[in-house]
Amino acid sequence: MRYMNLNGVTVRELLKLPILEQAKLVSGEKGLDRVVRFVDIMEVPDIKNWLREGELVLTTGYSMRDDLALLTELIKHLANANAAGVAIKPERFIHDIPQEMMDMSNLYHIPIIQLPIGIPYIDITYAVMDQILDKQAVLLKRSEEIYKALTNLVLNNSGIQVVADNVADLVKSSIWVIGKNGDILVSSPPQVPYHPSKNTRYWEVTVDKQLIGKFVVGKEHLDDLELVCVEHARQVFSLELMRKKIAEDTELRLRGNFFEELLMSISLPQQDAENKGRQLGLDSEWIWEIGIVEGEGPFFEYGSSFLLELNQIIHKESANRKVRSHVHLQGGQLVLFLASVKITEDSKKPYGELIPKGWSEVLHPFLKKWSAIRAGFGNKCFLWEVHRSYSEAKRAIHIGIRLNKDQQLFSFDEFEMYHLLLKSSDYVQFDELIHKKIGKLCDYDNENGTELVITLYHYLATGGSLIEAASRLYIHRNSVKYRMDRINEIIDSDMGNAVNRFEYYVCTVFYLLKQGV
Repeated sequence: MRYMNLNGVTVRELLKLPILEQAKLVSGEKGLDRVVRFVDIMEVPDIKNWLREGELVLTTGYSMRDDLALLTELIKHLANANAAGVAIKPERFIHDIPQEMMDMSNLYHIPIIQLPIGIPYIDITYAVMDQILDKQAVLLKRSEEIYKALTNLVLNNSGIQVVADNVADLVKSSIWVIGKNGDILVSSPPQVPYHPSKNTRYWEVTVDKQLIGKFVVGKEHLDDLELVCVEHARQVFSLELMRKKIAEDTELRLRGNFFEELLMSISLPQQDAENKGRQLGLDSEWIWEIGIVEGEGPFFEYGSSFLLELNQIIHKESANRKVRSHVHLQGGQLVLFLASVKITEDSKKPYGELIPKGWSEVLHPFLKKWSAIRAGFGNKCFLWEVHRSYSEAKRAIHIGIRLNKDQQLFSFDEFEMYHLLLKSSDYVQFDELIHKKIGKLCDYDNENGTELVITLYHYLATGGSLIEAASRLYIHRNSVKYRMDRINEIIDSDMGNAVNRFEYYVCTVFYLLKQGV
């Protein structure tokens, strides 16, 4: 079905009206396709501030009869206002249309129409407005049809892609709905990449009074019907995205409740965990790493830059792994449920040498940018073992900050031996050995406010490297050497002996761990 041009009535079309069959186009022929939206009679010289876009001015030139240069200025004012043109009856007051006015008309493509002297203005305005109103009525009718068609797609749950395809057909252009983070929420044709360009136009899309993205049309110029379609499309996309957001929020809440249950329950049967997880789109074969992120409250507030960027990284990496991870706010900390596909000998083949990194490796570059953030990661586990990995992540932070208060990222795998050492202290007394080996160092630190015990620990932990120990302690290597000389004076022991190094390493570790118990 074909529809009339709904941009409005063009000057070319008006000249075909019976009332204007005796009218003559004097100049400005290249502006004949200008759209007429208003028609007005003006007989005052200072009309500049009264002109509107799409206006056709009717005049006799009476107010300008004594200064014909004002007629030339009139063309400039019409061009600045993007008006449609001027229709003039020159015979009575100005006799001939000045050549300068016609030259200016051709320059700015503003049509000048010479009207027959005997036609009343009211007959012209009536005929022109009748045409304009007819087209506006058609535009309104089409607007209602479009609104009903697009709304029915939403009500019938046709899906956002079907809506996008219909909108693209109506505006005769590719379209995109772009999220706040630059991701393509939907496009038509599907999977067409979006490249920002001066030849596109966009409009904001909001959901629940919050900006969620923009609706982009792949062309610069749209007619009135297409602009009406854009407004309806924005509303429909808002409805679709609101419904999607409600569904996602509900799923997120249910998933959060499920994960909270896993964290609080150490005895949830494997079958129950698998069944509940499957209902929430969590594959029982996925492998999980549990991370705990600690920091100040503002880091975890909704909309914070830290939380937004963390979610983006996890979402992108999870999409690459074809899994669903989850970020859960628990009290004053974040709990990260980070999933990966189980890698078997057969599943290695598609990856080749590019087997995905552990999640702690993926997140480390991001987390280290935030000096006030600490994070611990448990060992890998299945879904029903999440509580164990969660406990390990907590222990990793608990142990790690006592051995190195400046470290940010702690893996339980790195501190598992220390955890076992702490557990063994419930059955084995280490105090006497610690006092015997480093008691004098401890007393010296307490009396003088020094850090000889922690220096000895880092020196031994780095294999006796002054440079690495200095790096860990954030001091100069010469300061480490001075401290080690002082330590050797106090404890008088041979650090070149492997057994001695082992004994002192165990004692310093155990002493530092017990400081936080």
